[in-house]
Amino acid sequence: MKLSPVLRVLDLFMIALLVSVVIWTFKVKHDSEVALDRVAKLERDIEAEEIEIDLLQSDWGLLTSPARLEILVKRYGEQLGLQPTTPAQLANTNSLPPLKQEFDPFADPADPDYANTDSSVTTGSISGTSQDEVR
Repeated sequence: MKLSPVLRVLDLFMIALLVSVVIWTFKVKHDSEVALDRVAKLERDIEAEEIEIDLLQSDWGLLTSPARLEILVKRYGEQLGLQPTTPAQLANTNSLPPLKQEFDPFADPADPDYANTDSSVTTGSISGTSQDEVR
């Protein structure tokens, strides 16, 4: 039985297509394995970094513990010229915000200082209304 030339070309084309699909499948499988290996390596690296961060935080906690710092101040305080901190070094009365006025519930609402509000400030929900219209 002799096959026609068209059928032979079709057979060769199908065989070539089959081979190319098999090659493509193996390539995709290989690429996915490489990606999974890379993800596993990155996860191990992240875990190692987290462990290192925890270790560094514990070291920082030990180095800055008040008991250790007190010992170092006693030992090296004279060489470094250390002195106790005074409240004036942290803030003075000019740098502090003023005290808020106490709220007087019996004050006149017409007073501009009533409830420490600013009459020029309005909200979108009460646009164009005055204090008297709200009540």
